[in-house]
Amino acid sequence: MKTRWQEHVEPTHEDIRDEILRLLMSLKGGESICPSDAARAFGSKWRQYMPTVREVAANMARDEQIEVIQRGETIDVDDRDIESIRGPIRLRLIKR
Repeated sequence: MKTRWQEHVEPTHEDIRDEILRLLMSLKGGESICPSDAARAFGSKWRQYMPTVREVAANMARDEQIEVIQRGETIDVDDRDIESIRGPIRLRLIKR
């Protein structure tokens, strides 16, 4: 698997944030990504990064950079722990 990142280097929270933003900026307005899209950018061990990707996404939502959505509805990450959310979630840029 070819990635932009060195597969043997653990991504930082900043690396993950930058990847989420890069992916979202490449989309048309209102489109979203799965958190696994960001995790996969870091190589074949992407599954081990999923908890960190979800944590970074929650922090980005708290900072009003992105929205975390499930079934088309925005999730209030201040109300719910991101790891307690069951089922697929999506990430999208906040409409300004």
